[in-house]
Amino acid sequence: MARALDNQPNTSPNPIPFPTRATASMPTPTEAPATTSTVNDNRGQVFDVKKYGAVGDGSTDDTAAIRSAITAASETGGVVFFPPGVFVLPSLLTGRSLNNVSFQGSGKSTTILKSAVPVSFPPRNGGPTMLGFFNCANFSIRDITFDNNNIVTALRSSMVSVSGSTNFTFSNCAFINAKHFILSIQSSSRFWVKDNYFNCTELDGKVFTGAIMLFDNISKTGDGQIVNNEIIGAQSGGRGVDIVWSHNRITNFGYGAGIFSGHDGVGFGTHNWTITGNSITGGQPARDANGFYPKGIEVYAPGTKIIGNTCSNNSGSGIVFGGRNSVVANNSCFDNGLPDNKAVGIAAVYVPPHIDPSNSIIKGNTCRNTRGGHQHYGFSDAGVRIATSGLQFSGNDFSGNLLGEMKRMGPPAKGRRR
Repeated sequence: MARALDNQPNTSPNPIPFPTRATASMPTPTEAPATTSTVNDNRGQVFDVKKYGAVGDGSTDDTAAIRSAITAASETGGVVFFPPGVFVLPSLLTGRSLNNVSFQGSGKSTTILKSAVPVSFPPRNGGPTMLGFFNCANFSIRDITFDNNNIVTALRSSMVSVSGSTNFTFSNCAFINAKHFILSIQSSSRFWVKDNYFNCTELDGKVFTGAIMLFDNISKTGDGQIVNNEIIGAQSGGRGVDIVWSHNRITNFGYGAGIFSGHDGVGFGTHNWTITGNSITGGQPARDANGFYPKGIEVYAPGTKIIGNTCSNNSGSGIVFGGRNSVVANNSCFDNGLPDNKAVGIAAVYVPPHIDPSNSIIKGNTCRNTRGGHQHYGFSDAGVRIATSGLQFSGNDFSGNLLGEMKRMGPPAKGRRR
């Protein structure tokens, strides 16, 4: 059934400009997909959704046609290809037990999957999910824009959801006009999320928003690589084991922290995270639903490596950690905080029984104000009660903060560099 959603003409869309890093051009549907992936793309048959009846004119409901293409690809594996167009989805696309099936567009500026409110409301059992994968393996999604069309629903579901799946990649996609969660990965393993653009338009800190969300409600989530993504307006994180966050840029978020984690006392485990080379800035200057100002990094996973990140101009602290045997090294935290809070560059937090930063290494970090910022301390050791032990400091520069270099609930700090 066709529904007029806007005044777009029945032609291919104009390219969407994305203010992000340049990306390499992707192959045509007759060529092999990119090889920098964890998946086997089964470089065989291509299933063009327009050959199955999809129109892509920005107004026609293309759900049934795309489902037909997915069904055909599921028989042999292959590539479900989306040529240039705006493909409207009032209904959820579901992939169950799909193996060796890839979804590929002609480019994120020209291939757009656009969410729409169906005639029967609430949509999709109360949430705006556009694409869901359940118990799938060896698949990828590339070169597609997912446009959630600023639809607001009662439930906090995700634009794209993956559950119980393994060995998959999201790359060179865009996720725009989101209001709650964008990409959720639950109880899944061996995945890459790389070179994507995420934009959440809901900046009210009372609404829990998340760009890349990790859950483990059914089983462990682990062995994930989240690399080189641009994230605007939402935090990312969750629960999982052996998770890497590398060289992502996160800006202008209003809830929680740019990158956050749970701790090992909940779910199937959260430990051994590596957070390196990320830039996290612009946490909004308003308290979120929990009463806190947004921080740069807030991670409570034991065995975490927080190395070489820049956390600046966030209304909360730069880095907050609380996992045993962590390494916090070579980070730059500057100009965080507001006049009415005691934000710090790096904070070690102890909250029994599961949050304990003991036996961690803090070295080579620089925490200061550089342009009249409000950061109060370079380092702070705080929590419900102070029982942190075995912290090792070396080569840090905590000078140039408003109130002092370090705030320790123990022997006073001596010297400018620790």
